[in-house]
Amino acid sequence: MSERPVSNYIGSYISWIMDSYDLGAVVITSTLLEKLFYPTLGTLGAVLPIVFTVLFRPLGGFIFGYIADKYGRKRTLIFTVLGYSLSIGITSILPTYYQIGILAPILLSFLRILQGIFIGGDVSSSFTTAMESVRKMRGLFGGIMQSGTLVGFVIVDLLFAYFASIPSLVLNSWRYIFAIGVLPAGLAVFIRSRMTEPKIYVESKKDNPIKGLKPIWQTILVMIGFWMMIYAGPQFAPVFFGEYLHLTQAEIGKYAFYMNLAGIPAMIIAGGISDFLGRKFSGIGYVALATIGSGIFYFSGFSLFTVTLFGFLINFPSALTPAYLAERFKTFSRATGVGFSYNGAFIAAGFSPLLISLVSTKLPLNTSAFSILTLGSIIAILGLALGPETLKNNELTMYQH
Repeated sequence: MSERPVSNYIGSYISWIMDSYDLGAVVITSTLLEKLFYPTLGTLGAVLPIVFTVLFRPLGGFIFGYIADKYGRKRTLIFTVLGYSLSIGITSILPTYYQIGILAPILLSFLRILQGIFIGGDVSSSFTTAMESVRKMRGLFGGIMQSGTLVGFVIVDLLFAYFASIPSLVLNSWRYIFAIGVLPAGLAVFIRSRMTEPKIYVESKKDNPIKGLKPIWQTILVMIGFWMMIYAGPQFAPVFFGEYLHLTQAEIGKYAFYMNLAGIPAMIIAGGISDFLGRKFSGIGYVALATIGSGIFYFSGFSLFTVTLFGFLINFPSALTPAYLAERFKTFSRATGVGFSYNGAFIAAGFSPLLISLVSTKLPLNTSAFSILTLGSIIAILGLALGPETLKNNELTMYQH
C-alpha cells in the first residue's frame, strides 16, 4: 500500500486535540470529581485524578514508543486510541462514591492511570508518524500539530461554560464532558484505519530502540524547561486569576479562553519561522520572548490585552516540539525517544505549581510564578544550547533528499 501522508497527519493531529481535551476535562471538573468520588480527601481529592494521569504518561510513552519502533506506528496508534477512548467513555458512566462507596474512587483512579498510559503512548506514535510523513516545512506542520493541544483546551472551555450556564446540567456536566470526548476518539479510529506506515520507517534498518536514546538527556532537559514555563504560565493562570486578581469563575473562564485561543496562531507562526531560522536559534529566541511576555502579564497590570499577548508569546517555544524531537532521534528509536522526552518531562515540570506555592510564602504570588517560569526558561535555553541545530542535520531531511 502506498504511503498516505494526509491520513497519517490528520490521524496524528487528532491525538493532540484529545491529549489536551482529556487533561482539560479532568482539570476543569476536578472540584466536582473531588466531591463525588473523593469526598473525604478535600483538596487532595481534586488533584489525585490529575496526578495519576500525569505520573503514568512517561510509562505509556516509553512502552508504546518502544512497541511503535519495533512493530510499527499504525498498529500502535490504533491500540492507543481504542484504549483512551474506552477509558474516557467508561469514566462518563461511573457510579459515584454515594452509590457504590470506596469502589468508586478506586475505579476512577484506575481509569486515570490507564488514561495516562494510553495518552502518553499515543503521543509517542502520533508525533513520530506525523513528522515522518511530512516532506517539507516540518516546523510549520509541527506547529499546527502542537496547536491541537490548545484546540482541545478551547473546546473544553466552551463546553464547561455552556453546561455551567444551564443549572439543570451543572451537576452532571462532568459526565457530558467525558462522554463527548469519545466522539473525536471514535473519529480517530476511523481515520487511523486508513493510515499507512511512513515510508522512512518501512525502509529503515531496525535495531533495538534503546541503542538510539543517547540524545534523551538533552531533549528531556529542553522539555522540562518548556513544560515548567507552561505550568508556571498558562496552566497556572486560572489560579492567578482567582487567588491574586480575585476574578469570578465566569471571568476566569473567559480570560482562559482568550489566552488559549491566542496561542493557536502563535504556534503555527512560530513553527513556520523555525523552518527558515532553524530550531535551535528560533527556540532560544522564542524562550526569551515568552519570558518577556510573562513579565508583562504578571507585573504590568491586568487587561484583556496583556492576557492575550501572554497567551500568544508563551506558546512560541513549545511550537517547536514535534519537529525538534523527531529530528533529534534516528528512525529506529524515534517513537521511544519522542514519547519519553515529551512525557518524561512532566514528572519534573509537574511540580512547578508546588514550587510556586512554596515560594509564595515569602514572595507575592505574581513574583513567585514568574520566578519559577524564569527558571524553566533558563533550563530550556541551556538544553537547547547543549544540543545541535537539527533543521538540516537530521535523518528525516537526509532521507527525503
